[in-house]
Amino acid sequence: MVLFAIFVPLESLFPLVRRQCWQRPGFWADAVHFISGAVRKLVTIFALVVLVYWLGFLIDPPLQRALLALRWWVQFAIANVVFDVGAYWGHRWAHSVPWLWRLHAVHHSSASLDWLAASRLHPLDQAFIRVCGILPVYLLGFTKETFGALIGLVAVLAIFIHANVRWRFGWLEWLVATPAFHHWHHANEGPETANKNFSGLLPWVDWVFGTMYLPKRFPEKYGIDEPMPANYAGQLAQPFRSK
Repeated sequence: MVLFAIFVPLESLFPLVRRQCWQRPGFWADAVHFISGAVRKLVTIFALVVLVYWLGFLIDPPLQRALLALRWWVQFAIANVVFDVGAYWGHRWAHSVPWLWRLHAVHHSSASLDWLAASRLHPLDQAFIRVCGILPVYLLGFTKETFGALIGLVAVLAIFIHANVRWRFGWLEWLVATPAFHHWHHANEGPETANKNFSGLLPWVDWVFGTMYLPKRFPEKYGIDEPMPANYAGQLAQPFRSK
């Protein structure tokens, strides 16, 4: 309800495309994705628990103590970079490894972007990408407060960058992910715009790895060329159907 109260007025007052989320195809499927978000979180937590058990030998207590001795804002800044670099590569692999793309294609199948479209996620896809970012942060041993603030920021920003708003932020768009930046990640306008802007937090990470793309306009076309069922159950099953 809080997210509804924030983003519906924003998209009404500052729309990129003049429509509300319930006026577009795919609304009901995305609403079910949104409501079932707890399932995705449980899958992610399970994967983290298993991996922490297997990879616990990577924990370096002296390094953890050195990080904990830093000021909270320095910890938070480092945690953001560590998370985003890990999630960047998880996201990039989701586009380049065929079986990972079959999961990730569910998220990209929406032909319209708004705050609710951010929830169109296959649980296994989100678990993989989130774990790539969260696991290094956990193993480095940041405080619970730093970890919690990071997860909160990631969750809110993930919704905001999909929003149907026309805002531009000038030079800040190179430092913090915005709708203009992330909309180009969902663009379907040909090879020039494919596989760009994988970062969910820090666009300059894309610049470092050569995948930054940020023209002055917004995309005119979104989505994928592959078939995707219109309903929630069909979207979850689609990655496992034989071609």
